[in-house]
Amino acid sequence: MEPETIADGMATSILSGLGWLFDSFVINIYALALPFIAVSFHASPLTLGFVASLFLLGYTIGTIGFGILTDHLGRKRTLSISIGGYAIITAITALSNSVAMLGVMRFLTGVGGGGELPVGATFTAEMWPARRRGLGIALMYVGYPLGYLLAIGLTAAVIHPVGWRGVFAVALVPGLLIWLVRRILRESPRFEAVRRKMEEAGQHRAIRAGAVLQAPANRRRLLIGVLIYIPLAYCYYALSVFLPTYMEKTLGLSFGQVLTDLTWLTLAYVVLVMLVGWLSDYVGRRPLAMVCAVVAAGGGLWMFNTHSVGTFMAIGLIAYPAWVGLTWTIGISYVTEIFPTAVRGSGFGMSVGFGRITSIFAPLVAGALATSVGLAGAFQVAALVWILYIIGFALGKETRGMTLEEIESLDHRPVLRPAGQSLG
Repeated sequence: MEPETIADGMATSILSGLGWLFDSFVINIYALALPFIAVSFHASPLTLGFVASLFLLGYTIGTIGFGILTDHLGRKRTLSISIGGYAIITAITALSNSVAMLGVMRFLTGVGGGGELPVGATFTAEMWPARRRGLGIALMYVGYPLGYLLAIGLTAAVIHPVGWRGVFAVALVPGLLIWLVRRILRESPRFEAVRRKMEEAGQHRAIRAGAVLQAPANRRRLLIGVLIYIPLAYCYYALSVFLPTYMEKTLGLSFGQVLTDLTWLTLAYVVLVMLVGWLSDYVGRRPLAMVCAVVAAGGGLWMFNTHSVGTFMAIGLIAYPAWVGLTWTIGISYVTEIFPTAVRGSGFGMSVGFGRITSIFAPLVAGALATSVGLAGAFQVAALVWILYIIGFALGKETRGMTLEEIESLDHRPVLRPAGQSLG
C-alpha cells in the first residue's frame, strides 16, 4: 500500500523533523557550552567525555526501548512521550550543582531523546510513496542541522549574559511547542493496517523485540543495520563533542569565530542533505552511501591534518556534511526500509541501539586520545571506522523505487503467520 497523498508524507516529515531539530539542539548545546561547563566544575576533558558517554548510554537505551515501544503503542503516541519527557529533563539540567548531577541529567535526557530517532524515522518512511521516500527522509533529517543552528544561535545569545545554565533552561520552550504542534499528526496507516491483520490472526502480542531476532531474514537485516550504525554513531559523537574545542585550541579561533564557522559548515550540511536525499531516489541508496562514506573518511583525514583555517573550512564544507549528515540520511532511509512494518520500529531501534554501543565510548575514547595524540589524531582514528558502513551496504540489496511491501518480499518470508505460530 502507498500513503494517500504526498501531502501526508510532507506533513509527517516536517513534524517528525521538528523532533529531530530539538534532539539536535539538546545534543549539541552540551558540546557548545563545554568550555564554560569545564570552568564551572573545574572538569578535565576526560571527565567531560565521561558525561557525554553517559548521555549516549541513555540514548542507546532510549533508542532500543522507544523503537520497541512504537511497535506496541503506535508511532504518534510514542513520539509525544519521548519529546515531552526529555524537554523537561533538559531544562532541569540547568540546576545541576555537580558533575555527578550533570551526568545523571544528561543520561536521562539521552533516554528520552533516543526515542526521536527510531520513531520519527519509522513514521516518516511509512508515510511516503516509494519514488520519493529518500527525499522524505532527507526532509525529516534536515531538522537535525537546523537544530544545530538553533543551538549555535541560542548559545551565542544566552551564554555570555546568563551562562551555560541558561542555554539548558530555555530548551523547555521549543520542546513544549513542538510537543503541542505534533498533536495534529495522524497515526501511520501502514502500522494500523498491520496491527489489524495481526489482531485478526490473534498475534497482536507477538509484536515484540524478539520477533526481530527469530527470523533469519530479520537477523540478516539487523546485522546490516548494526554495521551501518556503528560508524554513524561512533564517528558523529567522536567529532561533535570536541569539534568546537578543537577549532578553538588547535586552529586558534575565538569562541565567536568558532560559532560563525560552524554555522557555515552547518548551512552546507542542510543543502547537501537535501541534495543527497533527492539523488538517492534516482541513483540508488547503496552506491551513493558508499561514495559519501569515502568522502567522509578521506575528507576527515585531510581536514584534521591542517592548521590552516582556510584549508580546514574549504575541505570541511564537503567533508563535514558527509561525516555528520549525508551518510546518516542514506543510512536512515535504508535501515527503515529493510524491516517489515510489524517490527520496523523494533528493528530500526535495535540496529541503531546496538550500533550505538560503540558510540557510548566515543567521547571517552576521543578524550583519552586527545591527551596522548591530540584531538586531530582522535578524529583521524575515527575516520577509519567508515569501512564498516561500506561493508554494511555491500551486504544489502538495493531498495530504490520499491514499496515497503516489495522490499519485505525480497526475502520471501511472510511476516504474518497463522495463529499459534511465532512471528518472524
